[in-house]
Amino acid sequence: MDEKTVGANIRKWRQKKGSSLAEAAERAGLTKSTLSKIENGLISPPISTVLRIGDALQVPLAEFFSESNDRPNYVLTRKGQGERITRDGSQFGYAYEALALAMPGKTMEPFLLTMKPTDPPGTFQHGGEEFLYMLEGRMEFTIETDTMVLEPGDSLYFNPRLPHTARALGSKTVRYLDFFVQDEPAGAKPKRSKKR
Repeated sequence: MDEKTVGANIRKWRQKKGSSLAEAAERAGLTKSTLSKIENGLISPPISTVLRIGDALQVPLAEFFSESNDRPNYVLTRKGQGERITRDGSQFGYAYEALALAMPGKTMEPFLLTMKPTDPPGTFQHGGEEFLYMLEGRMEFTIETDTMVLEPGDSLYFNPRLPHTARALGSKTVRYLDFFVQDEPAGAKPKRSKKR
């Protein structure tokens, strides 16, 4: 999926929510100029930035990558057939393969993330929750000032509001499952407690 489609979807949802460019940018922790460039497809934002925009607008991440109004009750993603939404050559080089973009109304967004040893480390912060499960390679992962080494079979559940950084160790490519959980899906109705 290209940056123009993602940007156009972000603009559509911002306008649908009745938010000005300045208001949405401020809530997402971005400059007005940066959000404008994203909406116009001039820059390819990392997933953490798109998540922050989604949180600011209360829109599920999948809506920004949607090209179809077809809404199935399930999503089957065959091996290697996930939607690639961040390509090599983007800001940090990480490749995100979305595994369930077409599933409607979800709060979790699963990805297969690939990181090469040559990719520079990036520091990220966004709302929601995050869980990752290592498949291949070795990775150094830092949350605030705590640094750990993750290997195949290791998993990590953490608060992504804290600054976190990842980098591949050694000469092997790192692959891991990464699950982003947004705070609340768009259009979700608050649960009412039952009166007794």
